[in-house]
Amino acid sequence: MHRLDKDSTIYNFTLIRKIRHRPIPLLLYGILPLPVAIFLSVSVSPWSLLWLVGGIVLLPLLYSTLIGLYIKMLGADQRGTWSYAWRLPWLGLLPKQHFPLRTITRIHHQLFWIGLAIIGCLYPWIDKGHWLTLSALHLWFLAPRYWIFYLLRRTKKQGVLKINPGDTSYYVQ
Repeated sequence: MHRLDKDSTIYNFTLIRKIRHRPIPLLLYGILPLPVAIFLSVSVSPWSLLWLVGGIVLLPLLYSTLIGLYIKMLGADQRGTWSYAWRLPWLGLLPKQHFPLRTITRIHHQLFWIGLAIIGCLYPWIDKGHWLTLSALHLWFLAPRYWIFYLLRRTKKQGVLKINPGDTSYYVQ
């Protein structure tokens, strides 16, 4: 039997909502850019494929950089352990442990607006079709996360989110 130290902390969480990441809808959502890529290569130019692939690679890197900067600004008490995940709907830098829903929502609101601002700053230098491709990819990356936030909209804001490979769980203490 394991003995607990007198200074150890025991967290008691109550599961409020569990949102499963179903593989078929995520697969369909994941292949959604393929018809768009075919359409862009035929209607705009074959170079649009390069912009699409570049956006798929560079936008998660932008998100990870912005999240890393935001975590550094939060301070040592909010940093915790973060890891990179290569799965939808949570593609990018994620907390490994329970993390406040309010903070994750705030981070994603800032990702949305800062990402749009950065893509908007590129408008004078790139073609309108390529700019629309990057904007659509930005929305495509963040839409599943905002859908999860929408499903959790009526829950208490003092809860924490635990992001697992197969589900996203919302707990309160």
